[in-house]
Amino acid sequence: MTIEWIFFEIFINIVEVGTVFYLLCKKFPAKYNTVLPTLLFMAVNITYLSLSLFDFAYMPPVEIVMLVSYVVYTLLFRNGRIWKKVFWSVLAYALLLGIALFVPTMLSLITGIPTIDVMIQLSSIRVLVMIIARIINIIIFYILSLNKKPDELTSSPSLIICFIVPVLSSLSIVIIYYILLKNSDYNVPDSILYIMAIGYLVINIIIFILYEMINKEAEKNYILTIKHKQYEITEQHNAEIKKIYSDMMEWRHDYVNHMQVVVTLIEKLETDEAVNYIKNIDEKITAVSSMISTGNYIVDAIVSAKMTLASSFNIKFEYTISLPERLMINDEDLCAVLSNLLDNAIEACCKLANERYINLEIVIIKNQLHIKLLNSTNGEYKKENGKFQTTKQGKWHGIGLKHIESIVLEYSGIYKIEAGINSFTTQISIPLTSKK
Repeated sequence: MTIEWIFFEIFINIVEVGTVFYLLCKKFPAKYNTVLPTLLFMAVNITYLSLSLFDFAYMPPVEIVMLVSYVVYTLLFRNGRIWKKVFWSVLAYALLLGIALFVPTMLSLITGIPTIDVMIQLSSIRVLVMIIARIINIIIFYILSLNKKPDELTSSPSLIICFIVPVLSSLSIVIIYYILLKNSDYNVPDSILYIMAIGYLVINIIIFILYEMINKEAEKNYILTIKHKQYEITEQHNAEIKKIYSDMMEWRHDYVNHMQVVVTLIEKLETDEAVNYIKNIDEKITAVSSMISTGNYIVDAIVSAKMTLASSFNIKFEYTISLPERLMINDEDLCAVLSNLLDNAIEACCKLANERYINLEIVIIKNQLHIKLLNSTNGEYKKENGKFQTTKQGKWHGIGLKHIESIVLEYSGIYKIEAGINSFTTQISIPLTSKK
C-alpha cells in the first residue's frame, strides 16, 4: 500500500465520519458546548478507521467500534430521547454500510468486474467506488438532516421494529464482508450480492419511511390531546366563572334583606347579635368578593377564578395587573397560558404545610406583554434534557408545560423559568405587534 493510497483512505475516512457526525449533530441539540468532545470523537474514529488498513492483530471489528462510538457520543453529549438517539445512530451506520455494499455491486454490474475485486483490490475502480459512495452519503445524510420534527413520539411495537431492522441489517452486512468476502473458500455469485445490496438499502429506506409515518401519526395524536386538554381547561374555567357570578348575584339580591336585619338589630339595641351577624356576612362575602377588574375581561375572569381557588387552599394571592380591554393574542391561547400557569402554581403551593403564596404580575411594557408568576415551592424538581418536567405520574401529565411553551413560541415570545430552593418563577414575554 503506497503513501498516496494511505492518504486517500484517510481523506475518505474523514468524509465518512464527518457525514455521520453532521447528521447526529443536526438531529439532536447539544447538551452544552460540545465542540471539543465532537472533534475528539471524530479524531478517534478517523484514527481507528485508518489503523484498520494495516490489519493489526487483536483489533476489535471496526464496524462495531464505530457504531458503539456513535451511540455513546449521542447519549453523552446530545439532547433527546435515549431510544431515538440510539435509533438514529444505528440507522445512520446501517445506511453507511448499505451504500458501501450497494455502490461496488452496481459498478460491478456495469463494468463486468467481479464485485469482490472491486471492493478489495487497490485499483482505479475502487477509488471511483469510494468517491461515489461518499458523495451519496453526503447527499442522503444532508437530506435527512433537514427533516426536523418535535420529539413527541410515544413508544409502540412499530418503533421497536424500526430499531431492530437497522441493527440486523448492519450485522448482516458485517457478516457478509468478514465471512464471505474475506474468505477465499466462499465463492459468492455476483447476482446474490446484487440482490443483497439492493435489498439492504431498500429495507433501511423503508424503515426510515415507516419511522416518519409513525412520527407524523404520533404528532397528530399529540395535537389532538393538546386540543382536548385546552377544551377541558376552558370548560373548567367557564364553570368557575359561572359560580363566581352566580354567588355575586345572590349576594347582590340579598343585600337589602341583610341590611334590614342589621338595622333592626341595632334599633333594638341588640348590638352583640348585630356584630355577630355582620361578621358572618363578612366571612361569606369575602369568599365571593375576589372578582377583580383589570380592564381585560378574559384576564379578569381567569385570575378571579384561580384566586378564589387559591384562597380555598389558604394560599396568599397577590397580583399587579394593568391591561387594555383587548390584546393581540387569541383569547383561547391567553386562557390556556394563564390557566396552566396558575394551576401549576397552586399545585406547587399545596405541597407545602405553610408559607403558601402566589405573586402574579401582568403588564405591558414597550408593546410587549409581560407575565411574571412567582410561587412558593418545596424545591423538588424534575428535569429531562434540560427542560422542567411534571412530577405527576401518568401518560398525559405534563402537557400543560409543553402547551405553554408552544403557545409562547408561536407568538415569537420568550419563555423563561427560574427554579429556586423555596420559590419558582416563570417569566413570559410576548410581542403584541400582530397575532400568530
